Amino acid sequence: MHVRNPYRNPPDILLLADAYPALKACRRLTEALLKRDFNITVQIPDDRLCPPVPNRLNYILWLQDILSETLGDQIRGIDIGTGASAIYPLLACRLDSRWRFVATEIDEKSYTCALSNIGQNNLQGHIELVRATPDGPLFPFSLFPDATFDFTMCNPPFYTSKAEVEASADGKLREPKAVCTGAEVEMITPGGEAAFVKRMIDESLDSQERCRWYTSMLGKFSSLAGIVEYLNQREISNYGITEFVQGQTRRWAIIWSFTKTRLPDYLGRIRNPTIQHLMPPRNTLRQPFSTTNLSRLTAALENALANLDSVTFAPNTVQQTVAVSDDEELLLTDILISATRNSWSRAARRKAKNPNAASQSAMEIEASTVVMRCRLQIRRVVHSHDRADKQEGLVVDASWMEGQDRALFDSFVSHVMRKAEMASAE
Repeated sequence: MHVRNPYRNPPDILLLADAYPALKACRRLTEALLKRDFNITVQIPDDRLCPPVPNRLNYILWLQDILSETLGDQIRGIDIGTGASAIYPLLACRLDSRWRFVATEIDEKSYTCALSNIGQNNLQGHIELVRATPDGPLFPFSLFPDATFDFTMCNPPFYTSKAEVEASADGKLREPKAVCTGAEVEMITPGGEAAFVKRMIDESLDSQERCRWYTSMLGKFSSLAGIVEYLNQREISNYGITEFVQGQTRRWAIIWSFTKTRLPDYLGRIRNPTIQHLMPPRNTLRQPFSTTNLSRLTAALENALANLDSVTFAPNTVQQTVAVSDDEELLLTDILISATRNSWSRAARRKAKNPNAASQSAMEIEASTVVMRCRLQIRRVVHSHDRADKQEGLVVDASWMEGQDRALFDSFVSHVMRKAEMASAE
């Protein structure tokens, strides 16, 4: 569960019922949580899906993390199939007033209810509801020809048929208070959720950078393999996977992009060892160092960077403790780096030494497009597997932030780390 999710500790249902009396009669847990914790008032028909707030909040918080460095007064997103509750746009706009949504819905009853829920929360200025059609496009880009979006999100129908829905229900033991009914249009789609997301991928190939990040939640673990394979078939290498855990419920999300922006591993990879073959290549590379002297290591890194004429960097001293498994990590230094060309590979260094080779002027280099951005973070790691004999060491995490050439990033990290290790060990 996301660390900022207030439902990491389950709510006291009895206290909640005192604050929201309707819960005593009809157990409208979703409505109660939204009202008490976010001042969101919704009505959800009994024959439409009732979304669990903690799980939906995890999805929003994950997107917040991804978009945390987005500049500007507005963040624009698309919610595909917003449902009767319109829970994603309502939650997101309450959490951050910069967010704006286009929300689509194909079901007439859900559309009418979503429109009412948006209105009674006075969020018409933040959320535009669009009536979609079953045979129309999933992304409503044609309705907004001049607009670009920061993200899309979706919770597609899980099932391929009514028989699959019934089989799934028979396989679960639920108390009556946990049963949540929904319309077939919300739960069933030809080919199930995997086919739905593949359709999203196909449409995104046409729209490309009209949106920075395309995302979708997945209800079935079995859907992941087919979707990752499909991304690879379509030569979409910039993708990520995460999971949302809420009690006994586990959901996954897939994200992809046609931009140069790269996700840090903690947002785009999960550690489950059984599915590492589905994970994208790492965007964060860790290098341990033999020295334990922070000043010496920092100076060695900065010196290695300063000797590259195409590179600019900005160091920042920080103090942030992070618990990772049985270890404790203290973030000490964060260095942001931009490169306008490759000046560190052997071929580039040979060319620079050749007086007859064509070279860029300082002005040309300065005006060049940035080919790579990354960050180097120095961390002090305390290994506490044996509390009687704790060991400390310095590591540097190199995280790829922007670029199209992974080999360029890999060679840069290799060069800088090698130079820093030699200098700091002296």
